Amino acid sequence: MMDASEFADRVAVVTGGSEGIGYDFCRTLCEVGCEVYFCSRNAEKGQLAAKALGRRAHYYQTDLTAPNQIKAFAAYVSELAGRVDYLVNNAANDDRIKFDDLTVEECDRMWALNLRSFLLMSRACLELMRQGEGKSIVNISTSNYMFGLEPFTIYNATKSGILGFTRSLARELGKEGIRVNMISPGWIMTEKQLRKYVTEEDKQALLREQSVKHLIEAKHVSPVMLFLLSSAACAMSGQNLVVDGGRYFQ
Repeated sequence: MMDASEFADRVAVVTGGSEGIGYDFCRTLCEVGCEVYFCSRNAEKGQLAAKALGRRAHYYQTDLTAPNQIKAFAAYVSELAGRVDYLVNNAANDDRIKFDDLTVEECDRMWALNLRSFLLMSRACLELMRQGEGKSIVNISTSNYMFGLEPFTIYNATKSGILGFTRSLARELGKEGIRVNMISPGWIMTEKQLRKYVTEEDKQALLREQSVKHLIEAKHVSPVMLFLLSSAACAMSGQNLVVDGGRYFQ
């Protein structure tokens, strides 16, 4: 059984933690006793989030599309904490871009945040994760690419790449006792999604297609994240868990 006490005074790093499911990940980890180091590009949102999360939350402004800033964030964690027990790669851009309108610049921007940052953040934290036991990485993808939804071609290309990254890294790091898993959330009813995209018709369509008949919120994803980080999942690595109310079956 998962014992929340195992998280006490452990060090967790979360990318994209100032809002949405990333914020809820940070909240959950703080509540079980982790020291949480999180980043975002928007300093105002990040500082407000850190204030709301309390003394266990530590914010560092980072543009994850810039490799030198990823290194600086990892150096900040190293200086203050000296180790990393858990890494949650979460930050992403879900812009709707029609394929006809796709540019090289947009390709590079989406790749840099949605996939490359996962590789570079994991690499930057690797030495800090090699100290001690019970180390775990959780990568956040989406069930969107499984449906091939439009207009998400570049978004889904980058997010589906997280699956190959997760499985290959799990093989490489497993011998060192570091587990790597992935969560693919469905359409999560965050403040941003409700404000910008979700219509009443969308909600009704989701409820028709999901096996469980309630809309999925960030609070439904965080316990799965916590489980994958915990020793209760010590026999799991390279796996992808879909959290979408039973809409997509693997």
